[in-house]
Amino acid sequence: MKSFKEQAVCEKGCASCCIDVGNVGATTLEGLIILEYLQEWDQQAIEEINRRLKKNRREKLKSLLVRCPFLDEEASCRIYAVRPFSCRRLYSVKKCDGQGAVVHRGAFVLGQKAEKKLQELDPEGCSGHLSFILHLLEKETFRRAYLKGNWQAADFRDIIEGYGLVVHRRGPIGAKPWRPTFGPAETL
Repeated sequence: MKSFKEQAVCEKGCASCCIDVGNVGATTLEGLIILEYLQEWDQQAIEEINRRLKKNRREKLKSLLVRCPFLDEEASCRIYAVRPFSCRRLYSVKKCDGQGAVVHRGAFVLGQKAEKKLQELDPEGCSGHLSFILHLLEKETFRRAYLKGNWQAADFRDIIEGYGLVVHRRGPIGAKPWRPTFGPAETL
């Protein structure tokens, strides 16, 4: 990826990718790292980011494009040091100016492969929009069971279905991630 990014024109504060891309994806493992990072913030900052995350979830359910809740007033990332891979892989070789990012095709393909590998590193987790993943991790019962590796998707089906999360664990590592569909007679 380094050779691809040498032509990048991105700079601190441009933030087009954080506003116009539409999905800041993350795994539960990345979400845990972000939550741990947030614990270092003062209480007022945590309360503010929780308000932003809640607003982001509401807006994301209505629209494809929503501003990342971690952008500050100067359009800088407040979690840059622990941002998820979906953010790390974004860059542009041309100024976006509202037109969207221009990325090397090879870098895009490598990024997709890397995201699949991240899912393999988190075989007991989920993937989805960052604010949705963080909301799932806020559930004490989920977080505890996830860390033990024994949570059941059916116990959190309202969140999984409502947010369109992808559950990683179905079949052997490397198998296609599982998107649950709960019907009236279906069981897991």
